[in-house]
Amino acid sequence: MTRMKWLIAAIIGVLVVVGGAGTAYASYYSDKALPTASVGGHSVNAMNRDELVAWINDRASQVSIDIDVDGTPSKASLADLGVTVDAQASADQVLASSDSVWERFVGLFKRSDYPLVSSTDKKTFNAYMASLVKSVGEAPKSATVSVDEQGAFVVTPGVPGIAIDAQPLNDAVATALQTLSSQAISVSPSTQDPIVSDKQAQKVADAATALVAHSVTISDGIKDYTAETVDRAAWVALPGVDDVEGTPSIDPEAVQAWVDKTAEATNVAPTPAINNVDGAGNVLAESMPGKEGEAVNNSAQVGADVVAALNAGTDYSGSFDYDKVPPPTETRPVMAGYEAYPYAMHEGEKWIDINLTTNRLTAYEGQTVVHDPIAVNHGAPGHETVTGTYHIYLKYEKQDMGCTPEWPYCAKDVPWVSYFTGSYAIHGAPWVRQFGLGSVGGSHGCVNLPVAEAHYVFSWADSGTAVVTHY
Repeated sequence: MTRMKWLIAAIIGVLVVVGGAGTAYASYYSDKALPTASVGGHSVNAMNRDELVAWINDRASQVSIDIDVDGTPSKASLADLGVTVDAQASADQVLASSDSVWERFVGLFKRSDYPLVSSTDKKTFNAYMASLVKSVGEAPKSATVSVDEQGAFVVTPGVPGIAIDAQPLNDAVATALQTLSSQAISVSPSTQDPIVSDKQAQKVADAATALVAHSVTISDGIKDYTAETVDRAAWVALPGVDDVEGTPSIDPEAVQAWVDKTAEATNVAPTPAINNVDGAGNVLAESMPGKEGEAVNNSAQVGADVVAALNAGTDYSGSFDYDKVPPPTETRPVMAGYEAYPYAMHEGEKWIDINLTTNRLTAYEGQTVVHDPIAVNHGAPGHETVTGTYHIYLKYEKQDMGCTPEWPYCAKDVPWVSYFTGSYAIHGAPWVRQFGLGSVGGSHGCVNLPVAEAHYVFSWADSGTAVVTHY
């Protein structure tokens, strides 16, 4: 045991002998700062925790740093510099010695100056340094890389500027925290080159260009979609300003966004099926057949493959896969009095009535005739026109009909063709001299119309329009 420890032990022994006084002392300082405790060189003797916290906060709020930058004065509080003093942790540090009876007695003779518990937000400190620079001039600007309208990576040259050494201010803050007192410093600005030089920026631009130099093409099975230069340039993540060590890289999220957008453009929405129903909800007629849609199901994999190809420095060629999307079904109420017609229509619905007995084609919207009945010819014996309810599914302004080994005829440039089921169509027949004869001198099953009338039907009827053929 050292001589000092022997002395302290002896004195404590005397206090113990004295008895009551020692007990009172130990009890009094059980939750207070010891007599020789100080913070920043200032005595905090006998302060309890609440008093310590309040005192530290008050003192810290009064501390400031006076800064002279070549004759331009500034004053900053600790908060301005991003410094936060944790008064509660600082108080706990002081009071830790009061937890032990032994330490309380030792505290009569052993001085302890406790440092403040604090932290500094570098972003706030750097922002203040930038404001100091701005008060006397412009900071240096690093050379930067950006993308122009054509998707090329271009360099904006750097510019030299004013710089101020942050170390004197850091030292002043440290002293202020050690002494809980304001400080004053003088600093002189200097000229500084950009952190990132033009040469370094050009190196980044060249690397970025190389990253996306390869082609990226995705097919939907019908059409190819190739990423343009501008698209690919947007996939590059460039280093931040003043980042000397940074290198460009492929941004997977940007790549995926382009792939998803492209996939969305190729998706085909389903066409709703429309049923005509009675008051009880029973389906009386299919007004419009539904059509399946298609939705890309491998967009995420395609995106990942594109990223892998770019990182490997190779071209990419891939394709989308699709899931079938079933069409929804809608209903329309049938019109009253539909029983008098060969078709149960809804209000305003376009439909075509082809009467194979009267040899007439009539265009309706709901129950309104919108065009005078058209005289037609239809399938000759042995090639009768089918009967039933169908829907127009394919149109051609003109088409060669037959003209293949399985057909015994060939008609070139047949005009205004509207197919309603299989190879059965409504079309113009410029070779026919007289219409309304029905099957006499008829067709191979198609419904023949004068050219002008076939043009009307072609233009008026939509894809999916109901066609009812009957006797």
